[in-house]
Amino acid sequence: MARYAIGDVQGCYQALTRLLDQISFDQNRDELWFAGDLVNRGPDSLDCLRLIKSLGNQGGHPAKVILGNHDLHLLATYYLKRQPKRKDTFAEIFAADDCHEL
Repeated sequence: MARYAIGDVQGCYQALTRLLDQISFDQNRDELWFAGDLVNRGPDSLDCLRLIKSLGNQGGHPAKVILGNHDLHLLATYYLKRQPKRKDTFAEIFAADDCHEL
C-alpha cells in the first residue's frame, strides 16, 4: 500500500488523471490525500470533483480531502448564494445535477 498526497489540483482534470496513471495509483490498494484547492482556475473542476468523489466506491480507500481556500470559496459561494468572482470556474458545478452531493 502506498500513500500519496496531491495539492492544488485547481480543476485540472487531465493533469490529475495523468498523474494518477504515472504513479500507477490503485484505489483498492493505495491511499490518496488531497491537500486543498481541488477546484477553480482550471477548466474541469466538475470532472475533478466527480473523480475524487468516486475514489473508493469500488471497495477501495476513499480519497481524503483537506479543504483549501478555493474549495472554501466554492462552498461559501454556493451556500451563501454569493456571486462568483470574475475568474471563478464554478458555473458548471452549480449547474450539475449532482452539485449538492459534490
